[in-house]
Amino acid sequence: MFDEKSLNTLEYGKILSLAAAYTQSEGGRRDMLALVPCSTLAAASRELSLTAEADRVLFEFSVSPSFAIDDIDEVLQKAEKGAVLSIGELLRAGRVLRVADRLSAALKKVTGIPLLSEMAQGLHADRDLEKRISDAFLSDTEVADGASHELKEIRRRIRRIGERVKASLQSFVGSQQYRKYLQDSIVTVRGDRYVIPVKSEFKGMIPGLVHDQSASGATLYVEPFVVVNLNNELKTEHMAEEAEIERILRGFSSEVASAAHALATSCDIITAMDVVFAKAQYARATKAVRPELSSRGALMVREGRHPLLDPAKAVPLTLEMLPGDKMLLITGPNTGGKTVTLKMAGLFVLLALSGFYLPAKSAEIPLVDGVYSDIGDEQSIEQSLSTFSAHIKNISGILTRLTEHSLVLFDELGAGTDPGEGAALAVAVSEFVMSTGAKAIVTSHFNDLKEFALTAPGVVTACMEFDTATFRPTFRLVMGAIGTSNALDIATNLGLDPAIIERARSRISPEKKKFDSVLSAAEQTRRRAEQLVTDASKDREKAASELKEAEDKKREIEEKREKLNDAIRKRTKDLIEDSVAEADGIIEELKALLEKPEVTDGDLFAARTLRRKLEKLSAHYDSESVVEDEPDLSAPLAVGDDVWIKSVGKRGTLVSLSPRGEAVVSLGRITVKVKKGDYYRVGGKK
Repeated sequence: MFDEKSLNTLEYGKILSLAAAYTQSEGGRRDMLALVPCSTLAAASRELSLTAEADRVLFEFSVSPSFAIDDIDEVLQKAEKGAVLSIGELLRAGRVLRVADRLSAALKKVTGIPLLSEMAQGLHADRDLEKRISDAFLSDTEVADGASHELKEIRRRIRRIGERVKASLQSFVGSQQYRKYLQDSIVTVRGDRYVIPVKSEFKGMIPGLVHDQSASGATLYVEPFVVVNLNNELKTEHMAEEAEIERILRGFSSEVASAAHALATSCDIITAMDVVFAKAQYARATKAVRPELSSRGALMVREGRHPLLDPAKAVPLTLEMLPGDKMLLITGPNTGGKTVTLKMAGLFVLLALSGFYLPAKSAEIPLVDGVYSDIGDEQSIEQSLSTFSAHIKNISGILTRLTEHSLVLFDELGAGTDPGEGAALAVAVSEFVMSTGAKAIVTSHFNDLKEFALTAPGVVTACMEFDTATFRPTFRLVMGAIGTSNALDIATNLGLDPAIIERARSRISPEKKKFDSVLSAAEQTRRRAEQLVTDASKDREKAASELKEAEDKKREIEEKREKLNDAIRKRTKDLIEDSVAEADGIIEELKALLEKPEVTDGDLFAARTLRRKLEKLSAHYDSESVVEDEPDLSAPLAVGDDVWIKSVGKRGTLVSLSPRGEAVVSLGRITVKVKKGDYYRVGGKK
């Protein structure tokens, strides 16, 4: 059972108010503020899945549906009873039809949202009725001329008669004869009758009917007899206009009444979706993640932040209760954050079971049938410090309602009375809660409860960290540790007289000093181990970073080499294509010379010139395209081997080798002498 007191204590309603700011409809805001946690795992899981689908619609597909509708329950009830709806009421009904139609169309653009798609199937869309309502009414008080053919004709006649009336009255307003009798040279209206303002002292000078007078009595509003019949016609047409508008409203009201059930269903779906999408937007605003609902009863939060704290200042908290853990005892200094941790844990459970994401890196939340709390939070301006008797009365009521699926939150259990008796009571209450199978999170300063936590099975501990160097809490929760209250250290830091502090220390029992000393030593050991782990983690991260940097550099070099090879291949290909084209041209010229019947000395000279051009082309190609071969050291150098001449940059065949290492190398038709060290053996043909 989620009782109202615990919901208020855990500030569940404040979160609902923050999320309600993202709703667009009156019904959505109302339903958000009335939310209660789900009582089954399936229902809670469905709510979280709906939030996930809304997040997909909003932030993956960038679709922002509108849910801006008014509450039309009373409108539909009136319509079903046969009442004629007002223009404003019809427009609100039409708005529901429009939003339902556009919402259905918007969700059809998104894939992977089975739950929202199923909800959208219940939306009632009647584009024809919605368009006719929209076209018929210009505002909450205006009916368009085109609302019906009859209305259009009536208004046309009204305008025509009105123009005739005003033209007749202008003969008075513009006349030199009557101008001195008039207060103003205008035509005005009184009671749907066109009149002119006549000075009261000239009453009777313009024959007609007096319809009104000014507040001072100085002006009479007179309808001259000459326009009485025209004004009567005008009045008749105005009555016809009202009757036609009444007929139009009644017709639309009847259509709304026929669709009342479908419209009510659409309203329910739209407001429900409004709540779901508001949850998704609130989740993004708080950088929250989807929690895992635990059927095994685990309660684990990794780097969670209370949603009401400034995220820039809040220290992330990590807590863990495995399925077999029945109680978590949180100890540590005052003002260290114990109460905030307690409230965060309870609030996270309530929010997760209501379909909310949680501001944490990850979270696993158990299904509970009730969250009960006894928290005296002096840090809240809305919560005053309770008396011991009030605490006991509240605790007594909680203990009678516990089941094995409940979550209990006790802040400073047993405080407010004699420390010895209070500690004994705290241990006894803890034992009773554990016997019911319920999970409990307890904060305390009592050493007796700390000793109980160290020896009782199913109890885990955590403490709010305290920096002994600065005498300040760090607001970090350390699982598996038990902390001291550090009251005297905190008092010292807050400026209490050192003499008083020393007198207080002298009055502490040896047993407590010894117990606190053991806890302090354990805490120091934990801190050293934690520092070692942190240092090792930093070294590992640094090594990983350097390795990544080296791999990135290697990859960059390989990419540059590949680009260079591609450039060389392209250049070689272009060179070969150009050379082949030029060689083909020379060969064609030689063929033309050879095909002549008689070859002259000039032809021979031309042929020799072409041959030299071909040889130069070959030499140019060799110098540009050949790349130096790698040395082949697999066998001793011997005559007939292929060798590379470094000074020439050519590949040739070894003809002879002198004892001093000088070599004769064949380069095609010519042979050259090569000094020792200017050549080496290469493998295979290039």
